[in-house]
Amino acid sequence: MSKDIFRIAKVEDAPQFLELLSSAFKPVGELGINWPSTNATIEMVTENIKNSTAIVLERDGKLISTITIRFPWESTQPVSGYPFVWWFATAPHLAGQGIGNKLLKYVEDMLRNTFKAPAYTLGTSGRKHPWLLEMYKRKGYQEYFQHENDGDIGILMYKVLIPERFDAAILGAPPFEDKDKELKKSSV
Repeated sequence: MSKDIFRIAKVEDAPQFLELLSSAFKPVGELGINWPSTNATIEMVTENIKNSTAIVLERDGKLISTITIRFPWESTQPVSGYPFVWWFATAPHLAGQGIGNKLLKYVEDMLRNTFKAPAYTLGTSGRKHPWLLEMYKRKGYQEYFQHENDGDIGILMYKVLIPERFDAAILGAPPFEDKDKELKKSSV
């Protein structure tokens, strides 16, 4: 019987990580969405593994799902004062089996119980990939920013993990080049 292992990615995982990311995000790129995940290179993946907390789900020696946590202190211009998750990918041939949900639950439990994060954030497409937005809403995420991005609407969302410690002011303003033109704040 196969055993699933959750762990932090190592630099040696970079080729397999890139293969997983590329296969999972190929359909997203075909929708015309220009995210770092749709254009990832081995250098980008290696830097991500070195500088952020890339969690992988491994089965039988193969990476089957991944998600990266970027903490606010990793950048002089963080997306939010709360952790930001990105590069969430699951092997396409395993789609619909709950693997992504299993990894996301693991990451949420880690953020809540280990890092005591009251919330975390993520970004998604609102126009070119609208089913993602609806999926995140069903899972309890709320929108807090929208911005035009290459013919798409980039939407930043948050999910509260520890309600009594959540402070909407910590969500902050993401570091877009021209906030006055591109950024529209939604109600929180």
